[in-house]
Amino acid sequence: MGSAAAMLLARHGDIDLLVLDVDAGRAARVAERAGAEGRGFDAQEGGLASVLEGVAAVATCLPYRLNLEVMEAALTAGCHYADLGGLYHVTLKQWELDPRFREAGLSAVMGIGSAPGITNVLARLGADRLDEGSVRSIDLVNGAIDLSEGGGEFGVPYSAETILDEFTLPAIVFEDGRLREVEAGSGVIDWAFPEPIGTQPAMYTLHSEPATLPRTIPGVRDVRWRLALPRPVHEGFVFLVRAGLASRDPVMTSSGPVVPREALAAVLNRISTADGEPSDREVIDVRVAGSSGGAPATYRSLASFEPSPEGLSAGAFGTAIPIATTARWLAEGRVPSGVHPPETALDPAAFVADLEREGVGFEGELLV
Repeated sequence: MGSAAAMLLARHGDIDLLVLDVDAGRAARVAERAGAEGRGFDAQEGGLASVLEGVAAVATCLPYRLNLEVMEAALTAGCHYADLGGLYHVTLKQWELDPRFREAGLSAVMGIGSAPGITNVLARLGADRLDEGSVRSIDLVNGAIDLSEGGGEFGVPYSAETILDEFTLPAIVFEDGRLREVEAGSGVIDWAFPEPIGTQPAMYTLHSEPATLPRTIPGVRDVRWRLALPRPVHEGFVFLVRAGLASRDPVMTSSGPVVPREALAAVLNRISTADGEPSDREVIDVRVAGSSGGAPATYRSLASFEPSPEGLSAGAFGTAIPIATTARWLAEGRVPSGVHPPETALDPAAFVADLEREGVGFEGELLV
């Protein structure tokens, strides 16, 4: 995702772009593709804070467990901050840094990928299209499909570690004004997306939208996030988890102790992607229910992604373009100081318009 964000930021010739990685060689390779400078740093010796000095904004494309460390480095360096999400629990811890960012006059945007990120912005946009204070429920669903030969077979659509967390960590839903914990992968319903994605099983997973939207959308009583995956992928991960292959508890084998999850993640990450140009498609579907003119109404927003001219897959483009755009907004001083989720950090209509110019498709309609 960091590589994708760098390529998309390189579209803008007025940006002085720096690519950072603990692997200096990897940073250099990405930087060469993006026409940028690449630099390595020592994460163990506080090297990130020093390398961020003089940087206007950092787009953090790292495993979510590292978000807090980068926020601390950004505070030390006097640098604005954005990330791809904190998987609910880390998000809440990040929000606690709000007073320190405000005092420093710095801005931080938590969870600004496709989901969380565009999902939050479209929730805010939908609420703005309905009567003030009338919103009662928000449903957010993300679906995708790979149209390449064999694309419907079992595979890993993104980080194996993240998707294993989504199938194993208890999810949080906000219903009837209360947060409650539900089993990972529960709440499965068939969700109809526009073609070519079609109908996919959508399930509850641990996500950041229920951590923020109940606090930022006045009056809302229900916030439900669901992840939809192609049926072979969904059923494949269900089988692996039920078989115990996502367990962190070591098991004894003839070769010695093995942690099933570590072995599974290593194998999954070796699954090759389809050769040739990417041919996937992704859609975010957000439905905000309330009233319009005093009558019950639902505002439905769709965001759609296709492979980008840079050769990025739809999934990579959809995740990276929001954080790349937000980094530009941060550097331009267009985000208020403090720590914010996307729905309060960004003007929703202006942000959607900016993403449209970058190649994201949007549709919105009022259903009465």
